Amino acid sequence: MHRYENVIDKEIAGFLASQFAYGKIDIFKRFLTSIFEHMGINLLTFIKKGDFSGFDGLYYRFQKDKDIIDLFNVLKRIIDEFGSIGNMIRHFYKGNTRETLWKAREHYFENNNELTFFFPKPLKSNPLKRWNLYFRWMVRKDEVDSGLWDFIDKKNLIIPLDTHIFKISKCLGWTGCKTPTYRAAKEITEVLKEFSPDDPLKYDLLLCHMVGIKAECTGNKTAECRNKCIVY
Repeated sequence: MHRYENVIDKEIAGFLASQFAYGKIDIFKRFLTSIFEHMGINLLTFIKKGDFSGFDGLYYRFQKDKDIIDLFNVLKRIIDEFGSIGNMIRHFYKGNTRETLWKAREHYFENNNELTFFFPKPLKSNPLKRWNLYFRWMVRKDEVDSGLWDFIDKKNLIIPLDTHIFKISKCLGWTGCKTPTYRAAKEITEVLKEFSPDDPLKYDLLLCHMVGIKAECTGNKTAECRNKCIVY
C-alpha cells in the first residue's frame, strides 16, 4: 500500500493485500507481489481497462484464477460506479461496518453465492477478520495505517481477529468465547477500549506480532504463557 502515491491506488493495494492476508506471511506476500507486478505502477488504470486475462492460471490456496478474475471484475464495477472503494464504502456506511458490507454484498451480488470468501454473506458469527484489517489500514493514521478515510471514527473499528489475537485474548481472559467469532472480536475490542476508548485498535499490530507471534502465545491459561504475554 505504501508503494503508491495515488490515494485510489493505495485503497486498491490495501484491499487486495487484506483480502489475501491469510496463511503463511511469506507465501501470500509472494502471491501479492505477482499480482502487483502484473498490474503495473497504476492500479486504477489497470482496473479501468478491464483486461484481467493475464491472471489465467494464477491461484492462491483456495482461490483459483476464476475467483481472482471475478474479484477484479467486481472491483471494476465498484470503480466504474463510485470512482473508488472508499466512495463505495462511504455510500453504504451508516455507522456500522458490518452492515456496510452486507449492503455492498446485496448491491453487487443480490442473492447469489459468488465470491462469498471476499464479500461474505450476513452471518452473525463471522468476525470479518480481513475486512476489519482493511478498515484499520484505511481509518487509523500512523506509520503503518494510512488514515485515508475520515468518515469512519476509529473508535468504531473492530479488532481483526486472527489466530494470534484470539490466543492472547483467551490467555489474558479478554474473551470467554471458545471460537473466534464476531462476539469474541467485540469482547476483545471492548477490553482494548478500557485502555484507549478513542482508538482501541492501536494495540493490534503490537499484540499480533510482538505478543502473539514473538512470544508464541498458546492461548492456554497457564501461568507460564500468561506471564510471557504480560511481559511482552
